[in-house]
Amino acid sequence: MARPGAKDLYRDRAKKEGYPARSVYKLREIQEKFKLLQPGDRVVDLGCHPGSWLLYCSGVVGPAGRVLGIDLKSPTVPLPAKVSFLQADVLRLSEGEIRNWARRADVVLSDLSPKTSGIKWLDHQRSLDLNFRALEVAGWLLKKGGRFLIKIFEGEGTRDFSRKMGEDFEAVRIHKPKSSRSESRENYFLGMAFKGIRPDSALSEKR
Repeated sequence: MARPGAKDLYRDRAKKEGYPARSVYKLREIQEKFKLLQPGDRVVDLGCHPGSWLLYCSGVVGPAGRVLGIDLKSPTVPLPAKVSFLQADVLRLSEGEIRNWARRADVVLSDLSPKTSGIKWLDHQRSLDLNFRALEVAGWLLKKGGRFLIKIFEGEGTRDFSRKMGEDFEAVRIHKPKSSRSESRENYFLGMAFKGIRPDSALSEKR
């Protein structure tokens, strides 16, 4: 966390540019480095509140693209017509609620963070559980060849998560944006080229 009263240049910049949160610059840096988003893409943002990533994505995907945000909390900013919002808990999200997007998303983003208890090991486990859930939901949504970006807090279980991503994607990249606070243990894992649904998955059985 920034020191009380300390000036946060990224926060001030976000306010001037009309974004509700500084996290937009993390996504922008990742986009510039990896070309995660393309014009015309269909993008799903898990944990989209307060809406900075939705606004940024809508600008990149252009008129032909579509963006869906999912969160318990509604965005705090007006959204363009091409952006829709589903109020839902990702941990309890059903396939039926996102059936219209199943196998149609080019990109799934997750900047999810759990509510913290102050107990370090418990908060880390909650974060890891949320990460695995986001990966599962991404598997419902992504078309073959799709991309997945997720925030990860380094700690016990991170290697297992990276290994699981490696089973689902052709390549996994790790990046810490310059706009991440120096004391933060967060990294972003980028899954490139989704391999497609595995034959043993629940969704495959339903089909």
